[in-house]
Order: sequence, then structure tokens, then C-alpha cells
Amino acid sequence: MATQNVVESSEWRWVYVSSVILLLVVSLPLIWAYGVAAPDAHFMGVLVNPIDGAAYQARMYQGWQGSWLLHLPYTPEPHRGVILYTFYLAMGHLARLANLPIILVFHVVRLLCSAFMLVALYRFVADWTGDVIQRRITWALIVLGAGFGWVALMAGYLSSDMLMLPEGFPLQAILANPHFPLAIGFAALIAHVLFTALLVEQESKPEMNTQTATVAVGTLVLVSIAPFVLIPLAVGFLMVVIWLWRQRQSLPWREIQWGLVVLIFGLPLAAYNMWAISEANPIFHRWMQQNLTPSPPPWDYLIAYGPLLILAGVGLWGSRRSLQAEDMLLLGWLISGVVMLYMPLGLQRRFAMGLIIPLAIYAGRGLWRVIVPHIAARWQPVIIVLAFSLFVPTTVMAIVLPMAGAVSIKLQADDLYFVSEGEWEALNWIEANTPSDALVLASPDLSLFVPVRGRRVVYGHPYETLYAEQREQAVLDFYTGVDCRVVADEGVDYIVVGPDERRLAGSNSMCAVEGEPVFVSSDGQVVVYDTVGE
Repeated sequence: MATQNVVESSEWRWVYVSSVILLLVVSLPLIWAYGVAAPDAHFMGVLVNPIDGAAYQARMYQGWQGSWLLHLPYTPEPHRGVILYTFYLAMGHLARLANLPIILVFHVVRLLCSAFMLVALYRFVADWTGDVIQRRITWALIVLGAGFGWVALMAGYLSSDMLMLPEGFPLQAILANPHFPLAIGFAALIAHVLFTALLVEQESKPEMNTQTATVAVGTLVLVSIAPFVLIPLAVGFLMVVIWLWRQRQSLPWREIQWGLVVLIFGLPLAAYNMWAISEANPIFHRWMQQNLTPSPPPWDYLIAYGPLLILAGVGLWGSRRSLQAEDMLLLGWLISGVVMLYMPLGLQRRFAMGLIIPLAIYAGRGLWRVIVPHIAARWQPVIIVLAFSLFVPTTVMAIVLPMAGAVSIKLQADDLYFVSEGEWEALNWIEANTPSDALVLASPDLSLFVPVRGRRVVYGHPYETLYAEQREQAVLDFYTGVDCRVVADEGVDYIVVGPDERRLAGSNSMCAVEGEPVFVSSDGQVVVYDTVGE
């Protein structure tokens, strides 16, 4: 059985200092993006996956308005709200109470959740060894881990999933949003509590204490924001229970009680979530039908996790004769997660979240316990550096590439990172002067940001706009003059005509805008028309 591994205060200081340095480093690209904006452009605040970043801010705006029910502002259909994405709604309430900009709260919470994740990961890593060097190596493998994407890129094989997989790698999760690192952190913390309760403190039962509260709260959080992390972890827990059952030749009732804590706190919310996206709520049901994140081909995962897979294989081989109950937690977690990546589910890729934790623990074991002891002492640091050099280029590329994307379009003052000064003024005017349920027609790029200001759009998001392809085409047809029916068909209240809309029109004649111009930007480039007033 496992033994309690204490983390000394000096060791925690190393974790805290390293975490702060890391968070400062990964914040530099975002600061840089604000700095490179052209004088007549505004950076919209999200550098990695700006499409989903805008959607998260749109949910926060609903919370800022006082709502605890989620609506989909990227689709024009009227619908009732449901209790989903409460994390972002709560962040919106916080922004209102603190009187802070939504984007500032988004990033502050993202950094706080990331700090929590980094500490929780170290705490769980420390459960597996009392060797401080191995702990630090393993933690670094989890936090900085990446794959052979840079090698594949040099060979001419390019796939974004080999370079950017925020679900799969904590560093990239830090760059993406607040709830990815929060989910990874709670997965590690729940795993630590269960590890301790099941395998260290063998008399521990669920009681009104910190351990039980941690499992309960963590379960509620994960079911709310990332249930795909909890499922493989639950399988790992079940593997431990089965192992102990066979070992003791009797049901491990104490351990089962800990499992019941997860079920009691997780099942009701999971059942509600299933109802919320069922046919009982057709709008949300349709949304989930098209909200697909399929897994890439298996070889993309092999390349993305390549160095860790090799080191973990070495660690597992070295441990093959001494597997214990605690290994079942990691193996069940890892194997079931890999299987879930290709189950017939819409959110396959999301099951990559957290898999690096068991993978890196065995990788750290393989590097420090199996490989390094066979190397002369003077060469051991070199071997460790070489091991990390296998994936550091991909880690660096994952940070640099979004910066390069922002540079390539910063002079256009549109697209997914920036809006022009006139568009910025128009967004401010729409927020301040239109009804909260107003429906706005604008270019697909600008429509991404209109819901961030609390207004609905005809099309603005490839997943959250229902019948997205048809509606995107209807918007394009309007601005190119091919088909003007979208205004009447969708009941549009306001129409935006600016640089991006004129670019869509090109040499074609845009559909005649039948409405009163109610806003003109200071540079005269953006006009908002009120079709209702007409």
C-alpha cells in the first residue's frame, strides 16, 4: 500500500515561485497582443481559440445582466434558458459586483484557476514518490509536456492537434480559458483525496470534514464544467475497488462509501444537464448535435504525446512486477480515457483532458528511476535536459503561433483578434442603445463580438448558431446582394455596414438596407441601421 508523502514548506515555496514565473511567461503573449494593435484597432482580448473565448465572454455578459440561466445569443431563435455554464455566469455576476470589465475578470480568473491547477498537480504528483527531484521532474513533464509536433512540421505533416491541444496539455489550457485549468486542477485534487483516503489513511471514511467536502465540491464543479474529466477518473477509482475486492476476498465497503460521495453529488446535476440538452429543450438539443469536437486520427495523438508515451512506456515496464492498488487508479484513468477518445460521442477530443497526469507520472518514473540510474552521474543532468528537449520546441510553438496569427492580421483591423475603431464604437453604441433582445445582422467576423455586448446575432459562431452553415450563407448572400431575404426571415432589428461588410460585398452590390441610420462612427466607416424604426 502507498505511504503518506509529505510536502515540506520549502518544497511548496519552489512550487509557488515556479508557478508564478510560469504564469508571468505565458502572460507575455497576451500583453504583446495588446501592444501590437494598430492605432485604429482594438484587440478583443483572447489570443488562443478566440471563437470560443468570445462565446465564454457572451455567457459572462448574461451573468453581468443578472441572469443565472443560459441563453444562446449566437442564434436568433427565441428559447427558454437553462442552468448550464454557471461558472461563466457567476464570473459575469462577479464582474458586475466588482465593477470590472468582463475581459479583465476573464483573465484574472483564468490565472487564478491556473495557479490552483499547478499547485493541485504537484500535490498529486507528490503522492507517488518521496523523492523531491522526481516530483519536480514529473510536475514539469505534466505542465510543460508536449510532443513531436515540431518534428512532424519539419517533415511537412501539419495538424493543429499536434501543436495546439488545450484539453490535453496544462500549459495550453492556461492559455485557452479559465475552466480548462480549473477542471484539470480539481481532477488532480479529487484524485489526491481518494488516493489518500483509499490507500494511505486506511481507516478514513466519508465524514463532515475537508476531505469529503473536497470530493463533493470537486465533483459538482467537474460535472458542471467538464464531466469528461470525471468519467475516466471514476473508472480508475473503480479499478482500485475491484483490485481491493479481489485482494481481500470481500467487498471494500469503506472504499465504496467514497465512491458514493461522487455519485450522490454528481448524479443529480448530471441528470439535469442531460435533460437540459435533451429533446425537451429543442434549441439546446440541436446545439449539442452540432457542437462536435471529434478526435483527430490516432497518429496525431501519438505524435502529440510522443515523448511522454516513450518515457511512460519505460516507467510501466520498470514497474511491471510491482504493480499495486494505486497503479490501478492511474491505469484505469489512462486506459479508459484513451478508449473514450474514440467512443461514438460528440465531444471525443475533450476526453484528452487530464490524461497527461497518469501518463506523466509513469514518464517521470521511467526517466528518474529506470533511465537515469543507468547513466553516469556527470551525464545525468544532460539526459534530463535531452528528454525535455524532445518536446520543448512544440511547447514554444504552441505559445508563439497564436502571436504570429495576430501579427498577420493586425493591420486589417478585423477578423477574430481585432476590430477597427469604428467597429469598436458601433459595438459600444449597440450595447448602450438597443434593447437587450435585439437581433443584429453583421459580418460573420463582427458578429462574433456582438453577443459579447449582450445582443443576439443571425450568425456568429460555427457551433452555437443553429443551422450555422445555412445562416452564415444567408448573411454572406445579403452583403453580396445575392439574396436579401434574411432580414425578413429572421426578424432582424439592426444592420451593421462597415469595412468588413463592404469587403464581403467586393465589386457586388450589397442588398439595399431598408432602415434608418441611427449610428455613424467618428471615422464615418461604420453605420448601424434600425430596421424596426423604419
